[in-house]
Amino acid sequence: MKIPILLVIIFILGPIAQLKSEETWVYFGTYTRDKESQGVYFSKLNLKNGKLSKPLLAATGDNPSFVTILPNEEFLVAVEETNDYQGESSGSLASYKINRNDGSLKIIDRLSTKGGAPCHISADQSGKHVFFANYVGGSIGAASVTSEGKLELTSFIQHKGGSVLPRQKSPHAHSIDIDPSGKFVVCADLGLDKVMIYNFDAVKGGLKASAPGFAKVAPGNGPRHFSFSPNGKYGYTNNEITSSVTVFEFNSSSGAMKDIQTLSTLPKSHENKRNSTAELLMHPSGKFLYCSNRGHDSVAVFKTDENSGKLSLVEVEVLGVKTPRGFGIDPTGKYLIAGGQNSNDVRVFKIDASTGEISPVGGPVSVPCPVCVQFVNPPVKEYNSIFDGKTMNGWEGSKDWFRIDKKAIVAGSLEKKIPKNQFLVTKESFNDFDLKFKAKLLGKGKNAGVQFWSERVPNHHEMVGFQCDIGSMADVSIWGALYDESRRRKFLTNVPIPSQEVTLTEGWNEFRIRAQGDAITIWINGALATRYFENVNDTKIPRNGRLGLQIHSGPPAEAWYKDLQIKKL
Repeated sequence: MKIPILLVIIFILGPIAQLKSEETWVYFGTYTRDKESQGVYFSKLNLKNGKLSKPLLAATGDNPSFVTILPNEEFLVAVEETNDYQGESSGSLASYKINRNDGSLKIIDRLSTKGGAPCHISADQSGKHVFFANYVGGSIGAASVTSEGKLELTSFIQHKGGSVLPRQKSPHAHSIDIDPSGKFVVCADLGLDKVMIYNFDAVKGGLKASAPGFAKVAPGNGPRHFSFSPNGKYGYTNNEITSSVTVFEFNSSSGAMKDIQTLSTLPKSHENKRNSTAELLMHPSGKFLYCSNRGHDSVAVFKTDENSGKLSLVEVEVLGVKTPRGFGIDPTGKYLIAGGQNSNDVRVFKIDASTGEISPVGGPVSVPCPVCVQFVNPPVKEYNSIFDGKTMNGWEGSKDWFRIDKKAIVAGSLEKKIPKNQFLVTKESFNDFDLKFKAKLLGKGKNAGVQFWSERVPNHHEMVGFQCDIGSMADVSIWGALYDESRRRKFLTNVPIPSQEVTLTEGWNEFRIRAQGDAITIWINGALATRYFENVNDTKIPRNGRLGLQIHSGPPAEAWYKDLQIKKL
């Protein structure tokens, strides 16, 4: 039983070896003007030992300082942090096609940001829109991204005003991020001492000031970057000028934010010395928050309180790199990579899953003037089919409720009510995997799903384990939501609005599920539907099990499944 909730020319410096499943790809945005850097750099991180391969130039660019990778993992979009784009007092966006064989990048399109020094970029869950912040211009905007990587401006908003310090005489938009629900976009503006809040139109890509409009920090703080908790209940901003972090309660229905805590990112021995904060990132588990210090050249590690969202300082770790403007955390939550803007290197740190503390893995690796660190899953090759299109070989389940039609497995019936949940289950069990398949629903009962890391309940019709949901409940979309079947009996994630917008309620949808370690990611038609991190220390949830195709009990309905292919990781 389920309970609904509301919820350019490319320069490659050398050959790139074929990636193994225990590796992930890493891209570094850099400063190029008057620097040794030539653009965006590419490397590989070994998830077994934390070793980083020699970074290679993926593509040339003009100050591609901050980059984002679209959820479909096919395109990288960078801000070019300049103020002279094609004779205009503006920076630009640059979109690149990712070569999934060697990691290289091919320039596709460029677009003016209508403001100077764009310094931050992010994407919505559908991957059809990106958001940018212009620091010098004090403005923000949004652009659509076509399936070919073409860019088009869809929204532009100029901030006005200032705050109390000389460098705050005008607005300085410093970051822009979408909330987990996909309804709101927030911008930390250093010049205004405000976090601006906007409603997001997931169809047209428009931004419009929300009813709350903004949340304030104390005058002279200078908010820089922003991060949401995975559940969307809390938001965090680092204050660049005062070396602190402010915690907000976030209302995902209205977009309103209420500050509840502010605390220092520095040890007491350095609090009166020169420092400014830079990057702020939440661990995928939601248990820890990380903030970099420039001056002290460290990362402050905070533990988050699950119930209140408040922070407690765990440690302030000196990184061994100079001016850590940016860092990144890999999707599995095992490693943090910090960039030294003024030491021209990056360094890998292992994250303790229990405490959040970080410890270095090896020495620095050369990257010229790194600013931003972003990760992408390596390409998945050699998928193996787990359904031959003709027989049920390798599967077990009731022949009364499962049949084969047009090279698809059909679950359920359009002729009669389905009295209880039914599952067609693989005989083989799987550990880490990457699964892709197509699914569609017919009939009145619009509810089905795919079980994974699951087992049959002995002497019972049910399965226990994770389920990628398909369909809707009480007119609420659950396409791609993560449900814990017969165990916690609750949804572990909701479905963001942008990914809902690309889901087809009629016809075939392409699904992809990647379950690796503690991390579970679900895509629908290339859009990010779920990103979930299972806390291994608090639960005893198996990271292995069988797959199952479900048709939910209820009115007459059919769930069709085809092209089921899996890669063991």
